[in-house]
Amino acid sequence: MASKRAERAAARRLRDKWRAKQWYTIVTPDMFGRKEIASTPADDPQKVIGRVAETTMYDLTGNFKLMHLKVYFQVEKVQGNQALTKFIGHDTTSDYIRRMVRRRRARLDAIFPVTTSDGYKLRVKVIGIAPKRIKTSIKMNLRKRITEYLIDKASKMTMAEFVGYMLSPSTNDELVKLVRDIYPLKRVEIRKSEVLLEPTEKVVEMREEEEEKKGEEESPEQEGSEEAGVAQPGGASDS
Repeated sequence: MASKRAERAAARRLRDKWRAKQWYTIVTPDMFGRKEIASTPADDPQKVIGRVAETTMYDLTGNFKLMHLKVYFQVEKVQGNQALTKFIGHDTTSDYIRRMVRRRRARLDAIFPVTTSDGYKLRVKVIGIAPKRIKTSIKMNLRKRITEYLIDKASKMTMAEFVGYMLSPSTNDELVKLVRDIYPLKRVEIRKSEVLLEPTEKVVEMREEEEEKKGEEESPEQEGSEEAGVAQPGGASDS
């Protein structure tokens, strides 16, 4: 009898605990259009921060060809009942990789860090598929060409731009063409990424200050040119 009362009391406590919780909608960052991808419960909004949500590029874009790409987001801030996230990486499903790497095909892997123009550091993993076995020296040249190209590419892009580039289907064709003179690979894909380091708030503030100063320095010249009746190249689009 006592054990039944204890069980009922425990069940009541569990129900009361769930009633005290609030549901928060997990939202993707601006680079992914602030889309709602999941919901999570918590009795304190601070407990939501740090949670990780997973979705696919198919769910985000409606493109069935991108179903094999998994994207990961981490909650960094809560506003009302919305849990705002940041991109922390992506991966490719194992069954998709298995389909690419078939019998008698050669596989090329490259793993290296890249740094974007706005100070984000990511680890990037690339996979290349050849129709048949190739020499180690050729693999080395292919890996070197791809690595140098993507490091340079990332350095000229912001974090948002580079993420869009990595997840774009056209990037695969671009990388195949890149190494065609070394060896005609069937596929080259950025199969995985992981954010290793974010710029500190101080660095971000310094960049914003530099942009503001640059804008202030340019504006007097533009005003003077307009008074003199000289048209500015590009017009309003330059701003």
